[in-house]
Amino acid sequence: MTLALAMGSGLLMVPLYIRFIPLDVYGVWLASGNILVWIGAIDPGLTTVLQQRVGFAYGKRDFRTIRDVVGCGLIISALVSLFIILLGSIAAFYLSSLLKLPATVDVSVIVLAFFLAVVGNSLNLFSFSISAINQGLQSSLGYGLVYIIVTALALVLQIILLHRGFGILALAIGSVFCGTFYILGQSSYLIWRFTGEKIGFRFSFSRFSQMTKLLSYTFLGRAAGIVANNFDLFIVARFLGPESVAVLSLTRKAPIIARELVNQPSVAFMPAISHLAGAGEMDKAQDILMRLMRILIWALLGVLGGLIALNGDFVKLWVGAKLFAGKNINLMLCIGIFINLATYCLGSIIIALGNIKGVSIANLIQSVLFVILVIFGTEYFGLWGTIWASLISVCAVTLWYYPKSFSEIFNLTFKNWKSFIYESLLALTVMTVLIIGFSFFEAQDWLQFLGMVILFCSIYAGSLYAVSKNFRREMENILKLLTKIR
Repeated sequence: MTLALAMGSGLLMVPLYIRFIPLDVYGVWLASGNILVWIGAIDPGLTTVLQQRVGFAYGKRDFRTIRDVVGCGLIISALVSLFIILLGSIAAFYLSSLLKLPATVDVSVIVLAFFLAVVGNSLNLFSFSISAINQGLQSSLGYGLVYIIVTALALVLQIILLHRGFGILALAIGSVFCGTFYILGQSSYLIWRFTGEKIGFRFSFSRFSQMTKLLSYTFLGRAAGIVANNFDLFIVARFLGPESVAVLSLTRKAPIIARELVNQPSVAFMPAISHLAGAGEMDKAQDILMRLMRILIWALLGVLGGLIALNGDFVKLWVGAKLFAGKNINLMLCIGIFINLATYCLGSIIIALGNIKGVSIANLIQSVLFVILVIFGTEYFGLWGTIWASLISVCAVTLWYYPKSFSEIFNLTFKNWKSFIYESLLALTVMTVLIIGFSFFEAQDWLQFLGMVILFCSIYAGSLYAVSKNFRREMENILKLLTKIR
């Protein structure tokens, strides 16, 4: 629900923004967003640490550790948020020269909107720390309700302000509104939980030292990841020109959206996994993760096959054939994005089980390697070099390290990996046959495209049901659950 609300608002609100905000002003707003991203890179990844540490301690019913972690975590988060406001204030002062603002826009309004956005981002960052604690306390429902209610109210507020002529300030005020009420909502729920379970808050210098040491690793890994994730389009623009940026960005738009959808199961399970590990129920956690891994394999390969077969039709219908990078580049692009997703999901699980340092170092090494490869690859091999830079960096670092770490934590046997490989081969075979079959057809309009998507999904699921005993078992469990709900 939360993901659907975020994606829906992102798609539906843009036409409204363009209607009430001059295009040049809106363009400046989007450009200033890059500066906000870079300022946000100073976030050391505290939410990940808080969620894992609180979830693990809550599983052990170790309330003393929870008090220490929460007390230190909130102080660190508050300091980081204040530092973001400081950096944002300095950036706002130089915003006109940084963005080379045209004379047609009101600089004072842009600067004010940017400063409010900085404040909103810092408030949001602080609220994420509180929500991470709530998730560690196994309260996904409370966290989700606060997010849904506040986000919906913020959208209503933005619409009202846009109609009243606030322009770009409506977006910035909406950000401040979200941050403020996220904090109030998440804090109220946290205090209610702590009061009810008599946990309380506490500050510990020794715990503070431990957390800052651990955060030094997560900061490096996260900062490098932000640089890498926002670096390839800059390099493409420099060496290949803005048209190539548009082609690459629009061709990979659908795979990126699909990546976020497939990623949700692993993110949703992280607090529960930490809790089970803390409670000493590793056997139960292993059973859950074995099922989760199989589900991710089916989902990843199904979505990957659909994108390889149908993304070309989607881009052509959406923005035109000239902005599609071509079938071969689309093939490698989709494979690269979903190998990244597979390793990210596995990395999230490993973090939930406590190996935060190892994952952070691996992310740092991969990001540095990617930056080096994408510069040389794009300059000498064009878009092919950009795509292969991502594939090579993942295969060289995380694609082998994450499975190795996962296997060591659970003492997985050859039989376990044989099961994963077997399911992968079944799904891969079905996926390949479907890609070949759908390559003979091309959607001429959106209705045909929708029909092809439904047909692809139906044949894929039906074929897996026919050949995979584990897939049949999962489908039967879902049917039993739906029957009980009725």
